[in-house]
Amino acid sequence: MLSPDLDVLGIGLCTVDMLFVVPQRPDFDLSTRASQYLRQGGGPAATAMVTLARLGANTAFIGKVGDDDDGHFIRAGLDQEGVCTAHFTIVSGAQTRVALVLVEEASGERGFVSRPESCGELVPAELERDVVCSAQIVHLDDADDASKQAARWAREAGSTVVFDGTWLHEDLDEFLPLVDVAIVSEPFVRRFLADSSPEQVVEKMASYGPALTVYTQGSEGCIAYWQGQIHRFPAFSVDIVDTTGAGDAFHGAFIYGLLQKWPPERIVPFAAATAALNCRALGGRTALPTLTEVESFLAAHSTT
Repeated sequence: MLSPDLDVLGIGLCTVDMLFVVPQRPDFDLSTRASQYLRQGGGPAATAMVTLARLGANTAFIGKVGDDDDGHFIRAGLDQEGVCTAHFTIVSGAQTRVALVLVEEASGERGFVSRPESCGELVPAELERDVVCSAQIVHLDDADDASKQAARWAREAGSTVVFDGTWLHEDLDEFLPLVDVAIVSEPFVRRFLADSSPEQVVEKMASYGPALTVYTQGSEGCIAYWQGQIHRFPAFSVDIVDTTGAGDAFHGAFIYGLLQKWPPERIVPFAAATAALNCRALGGRTALPTLTEVESFLAAHSTT
């Protein structure tokens, strides 16, 4: 059951990640030995909710899974982190999405191979208006019909809508005006604004209506736009084991800053630090830090 003081509701994709650390990209007809293996829940908004829970926020997640072992595994992982899953949609006889994640040992960069789910994507009829409107912030990782409905309800209720722009969806023209904060990454930009400079990306996103837009660029840091001004922020350097979930951690920590009503100048470094710390171990959630860890890291890396 949802808490009456819900901070953030995430809605979107959830997966089981099967992560293998390998010395190089495997070739067909050859055998490659992994140095590490981990099975862990994943998904953009789902992992952002785990990030927020580690930082101390009250969170819930709505996703759609099959009633197979993988679906139960996803829910159990979220429940163990304190993320409420009371309003999941579970489809009898269906398969849950599973992702094979190959992580390059030297760099921590990764590639994905997915087994698509047969349970289908969330549809508006599977959402409850009072549940969506109960959160201060609603975080969405797609622009599909369910996400658009959730965004409309949230805006009508006075909640803040945050969008994780990773995939390109054909309904962005209709969806983006419903978003308050849009955070996009390289895969999204390659498809949506391929010929644009980073500055043009955040300005174009803002032209649809979001008051704050961010374009994350991995080790290059990020660029943000608010109140008519461009702002650039560097990334933090850490010993990288795996970059899986770094963007999701950034989104979760960014939302934590919104909850605290911090100014963007404080939120972005906090989010960048959280993302960097999450790269210290295999898996998108293994090294997600506590609030104390992030604050200590920022204090140690302060330039003032």
